[in-house]
Formats: sequence, structure tokens, C-alpha cells
Amino acid sequence: MTAKAISNDLNGSAALSYRREMRKREVRQSVLVAPLFSYLALIFVIPIVVMLTRSIEDPEVSVVLPMTADLIQRWDGTDLPSEEVFAALATDIKQAVSNRSLGQAGSRLNYAIPGFQSLLTKTGPKISNLPTVDAAEALGQIDQRWTDNRYWLALRNASSTYSLFYFRTALGLSNTESASEGSGFYLDVLVRTLWMTVVVTSACVALGYPLAYFLAHASEALRNKLILFVLLPFWTSLLVRTTAWFVLLQKHGLVNDTGIFLGLWSQPLDLIYNRFAVYVAMTHVMLPFMVLPLYSVMLKIPSTYMNAAATLGAHPFRAFWEVYLPLSVPGLGAGILLVFIVTLGFYITPALLGGSADQMLSYYIAQNASNFGNWGLAAALSVLLLAVVGAVIFLLGRLRAASIMQEA
Repeated sequence: MTAKAISNDLNGSAALSYRREMRKREVRQSVLVAPLFSYLALIFVIPIVVMLTRSIEDPEVSVVLPMTADLIQRWDGTDLPSEEVFAALATDIKQAVSNRSLGQAGSRLNYAIPGFQSLLTKTGPKISNLPTVDAAEALGQIDQRWTDNRYWLALRNASSTYSLFYFRTALGLSNTESASEGSGFYLDVLVRTLWMTVVVTSACVALGYPLAYFLAHASEALRNKLILFVLLPFWTSLLVRTTAWFVLLQKHGLVNDTGIFLGLWSQPLDLIYNRFAVYVAMTHVMLPFMVLPLYSVMLKIPSTYMNAAATLGAHPFRAFWEVYLPLSVPGLGAGILLVFIVTLGFYITPALLGGSADQMLSYYIAQNASNFGNWGLAAALSVLLLAVVGAVIFLLGRLRAASIMQEA
């Protein structure tokens, strides 16, 4: 065997051994990260998938009133449905009463037209006395609402297993079942939530940027002491911090008593149960989320850059604007993203310190889920909030990519 052949065999064996070693390393890495991926799937991916599914699920009517749900989909929605549909509804209600499941369909239909549940509850006990023929006349005698097209439209729109009913309600779009639909209440709440989030984020930037700059340029001994005050809120419960502001801002709290004592005002001011209290408390809670990313980036910016700009004749403001600020943008962007996303889902602080006009979307998500049992609408509102977060992340990513391209 020639030396060249021996060399090729050795190279081939080495390459094969290298590939085997790399596969073993990949397997070991996969085993190490598997618990993390499992944890993320369990607490993040699966709940989001369930939430997305629940927001479009609409099975109550099709399950409780199956014959009616099947026949009414062929109805054109102009005149009253045919006698066959009336008879199917009578049969379905009889069966639902015996199964004690009529309340499920009533709850869903009540979201479309308030009072629909009472209509079914009234019809249920009397349904056994209906004649086998002319069900339309018999149902009309039980309650005249069965001759109103709106109720049949509600039945038809709720007869599918999946629908966009809850999304349409969340977005303030009419579902054609009630004249009160399309008021846009939740859309107004979403706009209010976004506005409050923008205000708090702006306040955190205005307060956090100078503080982070001061910390980054202070002496090491002073910096180590001051950073503890920034970290201190993380060691205190959110509920405790919010309650502290409740004590400070109430009518006879420390702020009002101090102001009256100093002669700044003569009567206690309304500093609580309004938007002002919510802004103050949320800014206090979120400020560390702005300071820490900025501080970590500013700490790595060499002071020689500003000195060089001053040497070249740049005014301090111009040097800051054209040199220091662009270098601190990564920390500023991370801080804005953190504050915006976390503030968007605030619940405790507005609930304790705000009034009825200061509640954010998370309050109504919790209210629909826990108080009303309307999980479909709660899921739709949650998806709406998730979509806003995704849009913000996407826009910031595009802006970051555009700035990198411009610099290049």
C-alpha cells in the first residue's frame, strides 16, 4: 500500500471519528437542554395553544341543541325558520331539560342577547306540554320572543363548533344578534391600556436614563451602594409596594399631611383612585426594569469616546446626542421592551389604586374568567393582548435592524 493510500485511510478514519464525536456531543447537549424545553412547553407553549383554541371554540349550542344547530344553518335568516326548525328546537329543549344541560346553551346565548337564558329557562318546564304539530305556534304562545328573528339569528350564529364570536365582541364588531353589539367597549379598554403603558414607559425612560447615567459614571464605591437601592424593589412583593402607595397617597396619608403642614395646599387632594396614583405606582414598580439594562450597557461605553468628541470641538450636548446616546440604544431598547411588555399586563396596581375608568385590559380578562365564567371572551382578550406584544416586539426588531443597516 502506498503512502498516499495510507494517508487517505488515516484521514478518513479521523473524519469518521470526528463526526462520531460531534454526534455524541450533540446528543449530550440535547439531553442537557431537554428539561428546559420541556419546562417551556409546559408553562408557555401549551397554555398559549389552549388559549388560542379556547378563544375560537363555541360548542355549547351545537352540543346541547344538536338538531336545531344542524337545521338552522340552512335558514336564510330573513323570515322565521321553518316548522321543522321549531320542532327540532322543541325536541332539543326537552332532551336538554332531561339531561339538565340547558343552562350551558343559555349561558352562551345570553352573551349574544341578554335575556336569552331566561327565555330558555321559561320554555324548558313548559316544553313537555307542547303538541307534536305546529311547534312554531306553541313556542310563540309560551313566549313571544320566539317570533323575533334576533333570537333565531343568535341561535344560527352560535350553532357552529368554532366561531369568531368572542373576537368580534373583543374588537367591538357587531355579531348581528343585538342592537347593543358593536359598542367597542373592550377596544376602548385596549386603547386605554396602550396609552397608560406608553405613559409609564416614557416616565421610566425620563427617570431611568439619568439615573443609569449617574450610576455608570459614579465611583465604584458609591456605585455599589446606590445599586442596592435600585435592586431593593425586587426584594419586596408587588402587593406590598402597591399598598405602600395606598398608605402614602390616601386623603390623610403622608403626602397630603405633609403638603398641608408646609402650606402647599389647604385641603387634602384626591391623589388616589385616579389615573395619577396608577401612574405613580406603576412607574415606581417598573423603574428598575429600565435602569438595569441601561446601566449594564452604559458601564461598557468607554469614556474616551466623549473625550475624543470634545477634543474634536463637539459641544457636550452634540457629543452626547451623536456619540453616547447611539451607543446606549441597545440598553434603552431592552429597557423599553421590558417595561412595555410587563406594564401591558398590570392588574393589581390599577385595581387597588385606580378608579373604574383606570382599569387595564387584564382586569377585564380576570373578571370574565373568574366572575362571569366567560372563558371564551377572556381567552380572546388574552390573544388580543398577546398580539399587541408580538407587534411591539416585531416593530422594535425591525427598527433595530434598520438602524444596523444604516450604520453599516
